[in-house]
Amino acid sequence: MMGFKRALVVALCSRVSIIFWTLLTFFVVISGPFGSYHSIDLARRALIFVPTLGLVMLIGTLIRLLVSQWILPSAPRLASLGAALVAATLLPPLVLALLPQLLGGADLVQLAPLELAVLILGIFLAQAALEAQEGQGASADRAVAAGAPKHRLLHRIEPARRGEVLAISVRDHYVDVQTGKGTVSLLLRFADAMAEVDPQAGLQVHRSYWVAWEAIEAVEREGVKLYLKLRHGARVPVSKNHRYKLEARGLI
Repeated sequence: MMGFKRALVVALCSRVSIIFWTLLTFFVVISGPFGSYHSIDLARRALIFVPTLGLVMLIGTLIRLLVSQWILPSAPRLASLGAALVAATLLPPLVLALLPQLLGGADLVQLAPLELAVLILGIFLAQAALEAQEGQGASADRAVAAGAPKHRLLHRIEPARRGEVLAISVRDHYVDVQTGKGTVSLLLRFADAMAEVDPQAGLQVHRSYWVAWEAIEAVEREGVKLYLKLRHGARVPVSKNHRYKLEARGLI
């Protein structure tokens, strides 16, 4: 349960969530939907819609985490779509029930439940798309498509060994960089290697290991110990201090 609570906090406080819902709230307060623009002044609209959209954000995030962690943990894209569909089904009745109470006395423009469902579906799909783009490092992909290494670390590797970076590990004064084309040892600090692999999406899971999100094939447990099985066959330990990153991703 603590893992779910931590994942909820991480999801609510993520950069995409904060920016997306701040802009959405600003737009709703300024535009005055449901006929509230002419019936209610700006200050009252803010007092009504800010907490209302905060509640919608909380419920939507709970739905997304429940779907991604318990129903479709191995299919993040399908989980995003499923969560958006669930939110579009459950939230319209709640919103339509709350609005007359919150906007009492105002001349409301009534939306059909189906119209509101389509609107909510679009909002949640847009947020999921932004989060997916953030996690996958779209700018890195564009650099690869242009024929250039997508991060500085690849410049240290001979062209024949350049490929998608799957994992980085520490060995004495060297780091072993596992790419899609083999393993390369570099005389480099681990911290510098992790900095240079940016913006490829990945995470440090142990004081001696960094892995790419796309390289994770499965999560394995041995008692209280946790390991990541990577698609190139490696098995990487996850330390307790870094488990919250997997919880936030919905992998555990």
